Order: sequence, then C-alpha cells, then structure tokens
Amino acid sequence: MAKLELQNISMKYQQQVILNEFNLTIKNGELLVLLGDSGCGKTTLIKIIAGIIAPESGKILMDDQTMGKIPSQYRKVGYVPQSQVLFPHLTIRENVIFGLKAQKLAKDEIQQKLEHVANLTAIKGIINRYPSEISGGQKQRVALARAMAVEPQILLLDEPLSSIDATNRESLAMMIRKIQQNTHTTVLYVTHNQEEARLISDQVAIIADGQILQQGRMLDIERTPYNFTVAKIIGLPNLWAITSCTDSKDKVHIITTLGEFTVLKPSEPYQRFSAIQIPPNVITCHTDPPQPTSPLDPDTVQKKGKIFAIQLQDHGHLRIILEFPHPHFQNYLKIEAKIQKESQIPQIDQDIWIIFAMKDILIF
Repeated sequence: MAKLELQNISMKYQQQVILNEFNLTIKNGELLVLLGDSGCGKTTLIKIIAGIIAPESGKILMDDQTMGKIPSQYRKVGYVPQSQVLFPHLTIRENVIFGLKAQKLAKDEIQQKLEHVANLTAIKGIINRYPSEISGGQKQRVALARAMAVEPQILLLDEPLSSIDATNRESLAMMIRKIQQNTHTTVLYVTHNQEEARLISDQVAIIADGQILQQGRMLDIERTPYNFTVAKIIGLPNLWAITSCTDSKDKVHIITTLGEFTVLKPSEPYQRFSAIQIPPNVITCHTDPPQPTSPLDPDTVQKKGKIFAIQLQDHGHLRIILEFPHPHFQNYLKIEAKIQKESQIPQIDQDIWIIFAMKDILIF
C-alpha cells in the first residue's frame, strides 16, 4: 500500500484537452472512486499512472517518489483494464501466475501466492479451466486475482463491472471492497456508475473537463454538490439547471426549464447558483385534480403532467417519469412519488398532478 499523488497532470489528444493540470491525492490504504461521464479522461489517467502512456506534463508520486522515469513493470502497480485481457491459450492458473513467473520467483512461493489470491477472489474451482470456459464475472475475478498476485502497492481498476450483468455486479463490487480492506491496498477505482461509488468508496472524486470538481465522501457530496455538473454526475433526481438568477438579501428568484421560483438562500455560500433540486420525498402525486391552492398558501406548487413510465417500488411508492406540456421543457421529470390513493395505480399516458412546497426546493 502507498500514497498516490498526481500533480498538474495534463494530456491532449488531437488538440483536445483530456486532462488539464489534474491534481489528486489518494491516501495510503484508501479506496477512492473516480466518478465521471464517459470520455472525461478517466481511462487516460489510469494508463498514465500505470506507465502505459506518458503525460505531456505533471508528476506522479508514490510515497513521495517520482514515478515518471520508472518503467511500468517496476512501478508496483496492479492494473485491471475495462475489458478482461486474459491470455486465451493459458489456463486460469497460468494467467494468474504470469506476472509472478516474470519475477522469477521460486515455485513454492508462486504456489503460495496463487492459493492466497485464489481464495481472495473465489476462483479456486476454475483455475484449471481456460478463459473461453468461464463467465464474464469469473473472468473479471481472474483479472483481479492476476493483478493482486504481484502484491501491488497501488491497484487501478478501470470500469471493472461494466461488462458484468446486474445480478452479479453488486456481489463483485463487495468482493473488491473486501479484498481492499483485507490487504490494505490503495485503490483507484474508475467508473461512471454512481451506485458503485455509493457502495464501496472511502472517498469519491468527481471529474469533468479534465479536472476534479469535488472530492469527499459520497454522502457529503450528495448533500452539498458543488454545482449542477457534479449533481448530474452523481445522479441526483429532479435536477434542473438555472438559466437566470436574481438574488436579494435572503431570497433568490430563479428561472429553470421547470418554471420560475422564489426560494430561500441556502446556508452554504456558493459563488454561483447553478441548479435546483426537488427531493423525491417532498413531492406527492395525485391521480385526481387536487383542490385549488389557497391564496393563503402561495408557497405550494402544483403541476399537471402526463405519465410516461412507471416503476413500482413498494407499498404504493412509485418512481414515475412525467412529461410536461411546457413549450420550453425538453426533459422528463423523474420522481419517486406517493400516490394519494394507494389502491389507484396510475397508467401510462394518464394525467397526474404533482404538488410540492417551494420551501423544499434545494438550490446550489
């Protein structure tokens, strides 16, 4: 295990900036999830750390030692790429010990390390098979075992679950977390999947436009996202960008594609208000037209929409996608809502009314 520090890493590809003076620190024994949309530079960064490609500028430090001139095979870095690159002509056993044999270790030591990582990754029952004879999830566990066999100080995982079916994705993620905790290995885990970040991370770093926008615990980032881009990447529901904003002493008047609202200023200071969010638990849905809002209650918002899709969750709790007849509204409103009468499950294309209080709108 080791501390990893990236200082001012920059990289271009065909004049397009991929990484722009990128800085990141991963503590000794920490699992950090680098979360960002496809094409944001995550894989490029991992290849730079692994020594596969060189950055145009910047430094990579492992325990304060500069890695720039150290060849990839001597960096004590394990790398599991997005696609399981196993040697098809070798058995699973031979794939796992490939790096150990390259180190010219004794046979007894190789066997001991093989048994250790086979137990860690639960592949003991398939070590005599060939890659063509095992499933995608098993291949990913073999790739993980091969990377861990050389006892890396840093483990790099590039979208490790992207090719795994939904049924096995969570169990494999938990296995990765358990291995990391048992071995105290420093891990950089790259993904665009927010649920993986929530499930296994110590820290999450949000990457966009070649830089880190926000870093911290996933729970803290969800509570106070830095801006609209961060909120979108972490998958906050009911999110709209602010197109116009006028603020006074204690209130802010905002315009979004959902409509115009006047809300209280948040307690957290922001340089610029960029988005609003309406938490799903403050929205109620009605299949029948609600009573007109009282003039004494101007804080309540009512909107009529048409149901585009429905997902039943539990006991009348629904995740509903609504389409609004708004001339400038180009997205669907995704909500988790409570139906007023649980016995009346709405239908696709049915009219529905949503109600929420303006005081419950979050702004950041």
